[in-house]
Amino acid sequence: MANPEFIDKDLFEEANNYLVEGYFEKAIQLYEEYINQNNSSDKLKNIGMAYHNMGVSYDNLRKYDLAIECFIKALDYHKKIDNFRGMSWECFSIGLIFGQLNKFQEMLDYGKKAIDFGTKAKDNEILLKSYNLLAHAYNELKDYSESLKYLSTALEIAFILNDSFYLSETYYIRGISLENLNMRTEAIESYSLAIDNGAKSGNERIVALAFSKLSEYQA
Repeated sequence: MANPEFIDKDLFEEANNYLVEGYFEKAIQLYEEYINQNNSSDKLKNIGMAYHNMGVSYDNLRKYDLAIECFIKALDYHKKIDNFRGMSWECFSIGLIFGQLNKFQEMLDYGKKAIDFGTKAKDNEILLKSYNLLAHAYNELKDYSESLKYLSTALEIAFILNDSFYLSETYYIRGISLENLNMRTEAIESYSLAIDNGAKSGNERIVALAFSKLSEYQA
């Protein structure tokens, strides 16, 4: 008889493959099977990961309520084992969906939780993404000065990581803040830096958005 541990692992990996290939409903089905077959205390982290990936699948299917529900379940499992890194990523993911739903206060609430847990986990990647998340939310709430405060920290972390991809996003969000504060020269400079770093890292979305902003100044 096959070792159940290997069967479980294969099931989880198979679900991940379906997720990567874009077969989200099949992925969800297999994650549910994996969760139902694994309820022991030594599998709590894996169950949290399975719920997280289910949330990603539902997000891709635009079933946002179900996605949030899965991320919250994942958060609960990560809390049981003090997995601060997992907790930070779940809060960030929830905040991201609230942003898609234009619920920016909720986006702020979960972004701040992501930073709290990310700080405990010493995970600079999630901290940078969360600071950018908060800055975007403050921009949408038209609190541009507050946005700049978080972007200042985001830039510091981005330089530490030496990651041009995230740096391009930070500069783009910063450009929006500066533009709305009527700091035209600084905004143009920030959009230009977003393009430079975006081109270097292959962040085509940010390059296109920043070029669009600069073209408005030239019109």
